[in-house]
Amino acid sequence: MASNPTHGIDLEPVEERIADLRRKVETLMEERVTPAVSRAAGRAQDFAGQIGHTAQKEADTVATLVRERPFTSILLAAGLGYIFARLLGR
Repeated sequence: MASNPTHGIDLEPVEERIADLRRKVETLMEERVTPAVSRAAGRAQDFAGQIGHTAQKEADTVATLVRERPFTSILLAAGLGYIFARLLGR
């Protein structure tokens, strides 16, 4: 005959306590965690937008310089290519 370890023990208060804790955790998630995550996501999105804008502005500046000084740009690109090739041993 197998013994039942919960025989004679009232588990209802424990189950009620677990259900209460679950409700409290869900409330905490809704009131605190979800808004904090939303704010962090909004800040990250703003930051990404600023980075994208800055990168586009710098790319436009470089494109303008290349159009204004094509010969200098070609010499600079060739010089950098030579330096990288030497550094990489090729």
